Parts: sequence; structure tokens; C-alpha cells
Amino acid sequence: MHETTKRRRKSRSETLQSHYFQGDNGLESQDPESPKCSPSNEQRTQPSGPTKSRFFPAQHIALDELLATPAFACFYNDFVQALVDLYRAKPILIQEHVACDPWKVIVAVTLLNKTAGKQSIPVFFDIIDRWPTPDALAQAPLSLLHELVKDLGLGEVRSTRLIALSQMYVEDPPVPERLRPSRGKMRLPCSSEGGLTDVKYPPTPISHLPGCGPYALDSYRIFCTGDDQWKSVLPRDKELVKYLRWKWAFEEYRRWDPHRGPGDTIDLDYIRSMTAELNVAEISH
Repeated sequence: MHETTKRRRKSRSETLQSHYFQGDNGLESQDPESPKCSPSNEQRTQPSGPTKSRFFPAQHIALDELLATPAFACFYNDFVQALVDLYRAKPILIQEHVACDPWKVIVAVTLLNKTAGKQSIPVFFDIIDRWPTPDALAQAPLSLLHELVKDLGLGEVRSTRLIALSQMYVEDPPVPERLRPSRGKMRLPCSSEGGLTDVKYPPTPISHLPGCGPYALDSYRIFCTGDDQWKSVLPRDKELVKYLRWKWAFEEYRRWDPHRGPGDTIDLDYIRSMTAELNVAEISH
């Protein structure tokens, strides 16, 4: 009699079904030890489709339909043409040209510091042609290097610094994962008073190298890191400021201020105004 009752209870439990939990026994699906609780391979790999709502139907905007409207077509064509003109007005800096080699970037900014590009860039290429690597420039005769840079001003200081920089670059090359304490300061907005305040420049991989002040560090962070670090740079050099204003407008569609950082979205008038400024500006790098 007792065995019969157990069999009946077991049989009854096997026939329990749920309209809400299909495929598994209602009692067994609540057992955490049961293998049926884990989803099947088919359930795990099945991609979930986009959620649809009958209250908020998806809206598809066809560009061709908008362009059929004369007012929109006129604005669209003007905006695209303005972006093309802005691209053509891009500031050309030597740092971007040699960005794949941080050592060359530092050599370039050492020559550019307080010197116009039309004088310093030809000297830069003369130096790189004679001593194309850090090891080569580290062994350059000081007198010969001085002859190349003396017309830029501070010839003895620059030539000595370039050799010391190259020697340190060979002995202790920068490693992206190893940040070194920086010399100098950078200016940031002061949120409490609405003004500006000078703070210590953040560490970078090249901060230990001779001659790497804020100008060199800004150039490295803008051109050599290969990530979004350029977005946090607030340079004082006028050519770097010009370049970042262009980069923020063309790539991020945002206004940018060298003291405050990114601002509002750009519009057609802003693009045209910036393009005009860049086209008449004298290139000094």
C-alpha cells in the first residue's frame, strides 16, 4: 500500500505542466541542482532580435526623401561643401608628419621652440638626414651639430640638448606603460571661481627626457599616443591651439577653446569662419 502511494505521487508529479514554463517539468525547473535549469546550447546561442513596440514605431528617415526638399538640399550641399573646405584648410604641422617616431617629434619641437617653422624645419630635415636615429645623433660631433643649428639662435644650447636627448633616449627609451613625472605646469579651468589655475603637468612616458617641457609633452600627447589623449590637451602654443580647434571641429563636430576645452556643436557659420581664419593664417610650423 505504501509503495503504491509513492508511485502514484511520483506519477502525478511527472504529469504536472506549466503554461508559463514550457518544455520542463514545473517542479524540476525550480531545482537549482537540476541540469534542466541551465539554458540549452540552442537557447544560449540564439541571438535576440531588436525590440519592437506598437506604441513607439521605428522611424526610418530616408536621405533621398529629405534631399527632395529644396530647402534641405540647399542646406545639406552647403554644409558638405563647408566641411570639404575645412578639410582642405587643415593646419600642417611637422609633428604629425613624423608622429610615428616620438624621438623625431621631440627633436622637431626642440628646434621649433621660439623659432618659426620656415627656418627650423629645413634644419630639422638636415639633421635627420645626417643622423637618422637616436643612436646616431647621440654620437654626433657637437661642433658639426652646432654649425647646423646656430642660425636658429641658442645654437650651443640646442645642439647640446639634442645630443643629451638622444643619449638618454638610447639609454632609457620611453615606454608607453611607464609614466614619468613631468616638469612644468599646465593651465586648467578653475571650477570654483570660473577662472584658470596652474597645475603640475601630468606624467607621460617622455617626461624624463632632457628638454621635454609642456610644448614637447603636448605634442607627444596629441600626435604620438594613438588614442583619445589629445582630447585632454590644453596647449599654449598657438599652432597646437590652431590644430586642435580644427581637429575638434572636423572630427568631433564641436567647438573648442584652449582654456575651457570642448564646447557646443558646430554650425555652418562656425565652419566657414574657421576655414577663413585658417586660410589666411601664416603657417609657422
